[in-house]
Amino acid sequence: MQEVLWPGKTFAINRSVLSFDKLSGFYSKSYEAIYSAIRKLGIKRDGPPCAINFAMDREKAEADLAAAVPVPAAVHEIEGFQKITIPKSKALMLTYFGEYEQMGTAYSALEHYLSTHQLQKALFLEEYLPDPPMEKDLGKWKTNIYVILK
Repeated sequence: MQEVLWPGKTFAINRSVLSFDKLSGFYSKSYEAIYSAIRKLGIKRDGPPCAINFAMDREKAEADLAAAVPVPAAVHEIEGFQKITIPKSKALMLTYFGEYEQMGTAYSALEHYLSTHQLQKALFLEEYLPDPPMEKDLGKWKTNIYVILK
């Protein structure tokens, strides 16, 4: 884990509040739809796909999150999707290798670091390298997990 400077990025997103059991289907459908929309407009993505976690309620087993695809900042609104910019910020970054279902330990480590260093998170952001559908070996799935700090 390291403290880094988040460079600031603009995203086309599909945001929703969902129960944990619906996350997988949400992401696959959302990325497909975002990629289709930006291709039709001739927009090239500006980095790997991401997931943004704005808030999580473990008691209700639901999260406020978004499937996000980086796009150039100059892109206008994309019909059917929101456009947001996460500005340059201080952040923590941890790189995780493996299946998404096993990421709990990585998040526990981040939460522990936040607590012991008295830092406050604005949101979590996962950056997927390479695109999960392109890599079939789950052990090679690399995820950079960022905690954007307040």
